[in-house]
Amino acid sequence: MNLEIDTDSPVPLYHQIAEALRALIEAGKLAPGDVLQPMRQAAERWGVAIHTVRHAYAALAREGLVERSRGPRGTRVVHSRTPGKKDATRAGGIRAFLARVRREASERFGLGPGELAAALTRGSSTPEPERPTVHIVECSEWQCLSLAREVAARFRVDALPWPLDRETEPPEGPVISTYFHYNDVRRMWPRRLARFHFMTIYPDPKLRERLSRARRVILCERDESTAEAVAADLAALFGDRAVQVEQRVVDDPSAAMPRSRSGPPVLFSPRVWAALPEKVRAHPRAVELRYVPDNEELQALGSALRWEPAVAASLARGRK
Repeated sequence: MNLEIDTDSPVPLYHQIAEALRALIEAGKLAPGDVLQPMRQAAERWGVAIHTVRHAYAALAREGLVERSRGPRGTRVVHSRTPGKKDATRAGGIRAFLARVRREASERFGLGPGELAAALTRGSSTPEPERPTVHIVECSEWQCLSLAREVAARFRVDALPWPLDRETEPPEGPVISTYFHYNDVRRMWPRRLARFHFMTIYPDPKLRERLSRARRVILCERDESTAEAVAADLAALFGDRAVQVEQRVVDDPSAAMPRSRSGPPVLFSPRVWAALPEKVRAHPRAVELRYVPDNEELQALGSALRWEPAVAASLARGRK
């Protein structure tokens, strides 16, 4: 399997891997029943972190192209191409393509279907003024996109993800990360450290209301130190409420998800949630532990960088 990965490309590595595998499936070079390389071997072959491969496989699984399972079966191709049905195949490919465009427009730029359609219709005839670009550095693509949406919702900027597993240095210009990854940035890109903007993030306060009846929660993580830090964040979130946080550190968090539909909520940190199969996310006890930036810090950063507020920009467009 010959795959090319461009580490200098702004396209996330997991997305490049998923696109390459998708092309092989579409071309019939990977047939139903074929087993993809084990994630650890694939990570070594492509020179990426194992969770980058996990994220790519998860993206293909969400599209129904592969099926992930534990044990010797591994990740198998399940999407089939029936000869003689080219029109149906093409229609299915178009639907999948449009779904990816809508999802990426929403996740990377906060565009809804109407805004995306208007931007495509407008084309280059009446271009909007150029937006400032800021890169968001976080541990996973999922968390990058989550933080990017928060930034883009407040300011008229293009907030682009730059996950740490990309390892190459972000482009010149403003870069935002969180204090949690200060030492990572200092180790990986010491010359850029002074130009990074760090901010505080904490669990979304809406989570407290959602878990208002919980007296015990289960926290699933892959790393012990991260689990302890997240548990401390949860203790601060619950405040004076006596909520027991049970930590479960496992290699495969999805396997630790209880089968029973009743019981305490099971919380997953953003990077773990991103790698979960869709059926685990859909479980009634599964909860994404979403993090949000400190509002005052983000507002102060936008003011310091002279970013135009998103609301003001929308109102200005409405007056034209």
